[in-house]
Amino acid sequence: MENKIISEQEVKFGLPTAIAMIVGIVIGSGIFFKADSLYVITNGNILLGCMFWLLGALGIIFGGLTIAEWAKRLDTVGGLISYSEMAFGKTFGFLAGWFQTIIYLPALCAIIAFVCGLYITQLFGLNDIKWIWIFTIFSVIFIFSLNVFATKLAALFQTTTVIIKLIPLIIFAIVGIIFGNPSTVFIEGVSLPLLFATSSGIVAVAFSYDGWLVAPSITHEIKNAKRNLSLALTLAPLFIMVIYIAYYVGVSIVVGPEFIQSVIDGTSTMPTVYKAAQILFGSNGAKLILIAVVLSIFGVLNGLVLGYTRMPYALALRKELPFSETIAKVDKRFDMPLYSSMITIIITLIWLVIHYLSTVILSLSTLDISSLPIIMTYFFYILLYVGIIKLFISKQIKNILTGLVFPLLAITGALIVIYGGFTMPNFEIYLLVSFISVGAGLLIIPKKSV
Repeated sequence: MENKIISEQEVKFGLPTAIAMIVGIVIGSGIFFKADSLYVITNGNILLGCMFWLLGALGIIFGGLTIAEWAKRLDTVGGLISYSEMAFGKTFGFLAGWFQTIIYLPALCAIIAFVCGLYITQLFGLNDIKWIWIFTIFSVIFIFSLNVFATKLAALFQTTTVIIKLIPLIIFAIVGIIFGNPSTVFIEGVSLPLLFATSSGIVAVAFSYDGWLVAPSITHEIKNAKRNLSLALTLAPLFIMVIYIAYYVGVSIVVGPEFIQSVIDGTSTMPTVYKAAQILFGSNGAKLILIAVVLSIFGVLNGLVLGYTRMPYALALRKELPFSETIAKVDKRFDMPLYSSMITIIITLIWLVIHYLSTVILSLSTLDISSLPIIMTYFFYILLYVGIIKLFISKQIKNILTGLVFPLLAITGALIVIYGGFTMPNFEIYLLVSFISVGAGLLIIPKKSV
């Protein structure tokens, strides 16, 4: 049965904003700094890196095609929460929303804000660590303020930064692939044992693809949501995969194997994108590219916050949080649930503190909050895919591709990511924290709402 929860917020976003939100969240941060991690994990084997980008794309492409089936059926508040409710009931829906609210989205917002700080200090040539944290805090305050007090401007910012962020990606892809010599980097092959031995690379790739399911959180504000959101979930992932692989190959060719080896050895801490920009455009031109990269990362943070600020609101409308009546109030001046937004800001700052502690306390130095939520997130995704298969079995979906083949391929992609997660250092801690946090949700939810 379709969820009848009604939102007080206006319907104001179209298909371009939905696509821009998905592309804008996914492209723009992970591709720039996780590509360097992939060099290290694969020991500079570019073909192996491309295999990881392809495998990671399985999850987002077929996942998008599968979730699009949910989007065609529901256009109410909550997006992922609503889909989870329809698949397995209210408790599962609450736990999916609770996990996103407490761990997944704030951890991503915190780490992306930190990446903003890193690249801004690189732009201005500031080497002191304190400047990274100053710009990190500034990034959080600026983007949250934009989304709370100027929602339409935030949507415009999202669309604009998508265009800006594609500039360096396309430049390096074209110059490297068309005008460069691919044989300079494609010197090693790929074998199945090698793929398994370096399987943690899939987690780095998964982070770079992550965030695509945040868009449904603004379903209730999208015009003709059942059509537009399902289209966005279908088209955006295909575009992202092509851009990622083209950029990864192109920029690898531009910087060359010697620089890639310096990244692997740790003798160079310069971001690959900055080195490539220096090679092509000199120091001044590289600054312009870095400005585009900074705006690109801001676009990622903006898209995440755009979705995150609505999550406590969606749970409160269902009366699934303490003080739900207060949290569900929408301020008519800004067309935003201010209490919901304040909760998300506080939780994000808490995760920033955790990340800060991981940089100053030696025993926590291996903690990576960008990887922490990945494994549990894909467990939730798998259950949503299973829900679509259930609809196919019950003949509510008649198309074998959308009802069975696509969900099975999406599950395969998700299992690949989960397997990679289990090969990571500290995966036990990540899994334990995730399970404890989800379990805590059962203590928080008011009994009458279960």
